[in-house]
Amino acid sequence: MLTFGKKRYYTNDNSATETFENTDIKVDEKLDKYAAFIKFIEQAFEWEIMSYYFYPYYWGERKSWADLYQFDDNDPTFRAFMQSGMARVIVTVRPGFEEAVRHFLATGQIWNGGEVPVIDDPLFLSIVDELRSPKATKEGEPWREKIPTSLTILQAGSIGLKVEKALPCNCEPGVKFDDDLGEVCATNFESNDHLLGVETGEGQKIISGDWV
Repeated sequence: MLTFGKKRYYTNDNSATETFENTDIKVDEKLDKYAAFIKFIEQAFEWEIMSYYFYPYYWGERKSWADLYQFDDNDPTFRAFMQSGMARVIVTVRPGFEEAVRHFLATGQIWNGGEVPVIDDPLFLSIVDELRSPKATKEGEPWREKIPTSLTILQAGSIGLKVEKALPCNCEPGVKFDDDLGEVCATNFESNDHLLGVETGEGQKIISGDWV
């Protein structure tokens, strides 16, 4: 737990009374944590535009009502503060510190930047995890989609490659998508050894659609 400045001093002469002459600050690990806490709180919130509201004395402990009500001071703001039984303070988070403040409120640890931390809290869902783990939802019945290509034959047998029907073809009309269906269409080409533009002969380079 943070001490918020309490017990951060000690007397260097073992005196029970603290004065400016005999009081020193405890320089230790707790001071580093406290300094980091002060820096974070000052930078993470816009204190210059803080708003507050003082509630009447009767919202405090009943035994303190008389002291609160009778307090007087020349400063009206300070008097209202001392007479209030409770106060409401609104401090906005400085732009850019939203994730750091969220992390501090959930864990009590100060986050000084770097990768967005994953907070182990059922009420917090990191936007990073949400983007990394998208869950697709099925909408309606699935279907097959044919992607157009340059392989188009308007009439079967009109080119050197012999095909059973024109391309592209709709081999399975009305069949819905299913992983168990296998291939949409078997090959539509009839295998042959036709050559393109050359005669067969010994020593000649054979060119076909299958090999060179």
